[in-house]
Parts: sequence; C-alpha cells; structure tokens
Amino acid sequence: MRAYGGISIVNAIPCWLGSSAAVDLKIKVSIEETRERDPSESRLVKEILDFFEKRWNIPHVKVKVESDVPSRSGLKSSSAVSVALIHELYSKFSIENYLSPPKLSAILSIKAGVSYTGALDDAAASYYGGISFTDNKYLKILKMSNPPKDVVVMILPRGDRPNVDLNKLKQFSSSFAGIFELAKRSIFDAMRINGTLIAEILGYDKTPINEAIKRGAIAAGISGNGPSYFALSKEGEEGPIYDSLKKFGEPILTRFVELEGDNQTI
Repeated sequence: MRAYGGISIVNAIPCWLGSSAAVDLKIKVSIEETRERDPSESRLVKEILDFFEKRWNIPHVKVKVESDVPSRSGLKSSSAVSVALIHELYSKFSIENYLSPPKLSAILSIKAGVSYTGALDDAAASYYGGISFTDNKYLKILKMSNPPKDVVVMILPRGDRPNVDLNKLKQFSSSFAGIFELAKRSIFDAMRINGTLIAEILGYDKTPINEAIKRGAIAAGISGNGPSYFALSKEGEEGPIYDSLKKFGEPILTRFVELEGDNQTI
C-alpha cells in the first residue's frame, strides 16, 4: 500500500482541529507472514500488529517500509506508515466493515503514545490524498478537498525532531481555532500564519521562513511540530525561493497530491 507524506495547514494540537495537505513523497508498506515478529518494530507498528492479532487472530507478519520521508520530521511519516500498514492488513486478511484506516490509525497512535491528538488530519491526507479538515477530539473527518493546482511545494527536510513541550501549543487554542476557520477560506493564508506561529512558539529559527516570503513564497513555515520547513510558490516562480532555502540545506521539490478515489470510504 502506498501512502503520502504531507505538510501542515493547521496544527491540531492547540485546539484539536487540524488540516493537512498530502504531498508527493511516497511511503510504501508491504507485509509477509513470518514465524516471529521483528523485535525492532516501532511502538506504533507494534501497537497496530498487537491490535490485529488480538482482535482477528491473524498470524505474525513482518513489515517492510520504503519511505521518501525522514522520520520525526513533521512531514507525516508516522501517519503514512500507519494507514498503509492498516490497509495492507485489512486487504491481506480480508477484514471488512471496520473503521477506516485513518480513524483506526488515530486511535492506535494515541494508544501507542506517539501522538497527542491521534493526527487524524495527517492520516486522512496521507491515505486519501488531497486536503483534510478534521476534528481530532471527536474523530471526525469534516471535509476532504482537492488542493490548488499549479503550486510547487518546496521542503527543507529535517529529521530527529527534538522533544516538544505540547503545553506551549495548548496555550494558543483560540488562535489556532481562528486559523482553522481561515483555512476553510484560504489555505495559503492559514499555512503562512500557522507555520510562522509554530516556529515562534516552539523556538525554531524563522530566517528560512522570512527569506522565502521575501522571495515571493505564497506561504512558508514549519510543518507539524517541526523541524522541517516548507515553502510554496506558483508554478514557474519557484527559482528564487528554492535558492533562498538552499542556503540552509538541500530542498526537495514536490507537488500536492489530489484526492484518490480508490481507497475505502471516509
């Protein structure tokens, strides 16, 4: 199963309302039956496999992950692995009429202790493509929509995110609720405000963001809880912005992913 990395439109931690956009950084997950489980499984993979083994008595499986996305980067790799693995397990063992992969991913992510909100916004965009709007507290996908066309996404990847003080973000719940409402009208404005505010609250260097905006970026900021940066431009106008980011590392050029219709229903 293929899923996608993504970038944040609205961080869900402060007020549980979140929005994410899928980008064309692929994560592929495959499974095969095995006699013994891999002892190096991540906490989330272990939680998912434990759940399936207990609920449906499936045999042990070995999980193989191929990813274009660095872990702990703010680019939704955990959600992508989770939804892809759940989809593979449903398919291989003919499990039907249960929760959609994004919703089950959110539940098990919280149970595994790898996400405070469950990251339903990230999981939905990763699985379905497009742009998600979710209420993570009540496990509701409020809306899925296609992204704007003719937009270039530039990502300055950073891995191994430092520990984040979530209480700092929770203090700004009303501000992020307002950003979520703004996102319904303009994802670019929301991304710009969200991305800059996350950098300010969590203490990330805002120089790459400011430089990208000065060079004409439609939006720029920190994705997720960091540490990766992103910037957006209109098609054909990415050159100066890309050059500004290149001062700080090797940017990735990619695109938004449109909604895909071949996955399970929301």
